[in-house]
Amino acid sequence: MRSNSFTLPISLEQVALLIKRMHPQQRQKLIAMVPELVNDALMQKEPNDDVSQIIQELKIELLEVVGEQPLLSKEPFLGDFTLEEYLMLSEGERNELWDQWCMMDIIELEEIKVHSDALPA
Repeated sequence: MRSNSFTLPISLEQVALLIKRMHPQQRQKLIAMVPELVNDALMQKEPNDDVSQIIQELKIELLEVVGEQPLLSKEPFLGDFTLEEYLMLSEGERNELWDQWCMMDIIELEEIKVHSDALPA
């Protein structure tokens, strides 16, 4: 008996969405099956000279705007976190928070008063 098979077009966006919805164990299996993904990701992590230059210029501009006063570690920073609490989170926990915050409607956010000269240390 013959079976007919056909393929449906799948976009990269659909693949990315599928990977984002995977459990960590499933992603580990995927990496084991396609190790080239790790190699490609590591190659992209090396900072581009243009990006490094832009980041450096942005740091200088921010320091000028806030009068070079660092944000104290006990002051409110993001959400319910102080700067110290936020910096103690793992990278994975920070990414989860940013994913949650990106989904929020900006109108729902509570405004918090901070010093006009605040800057992360």
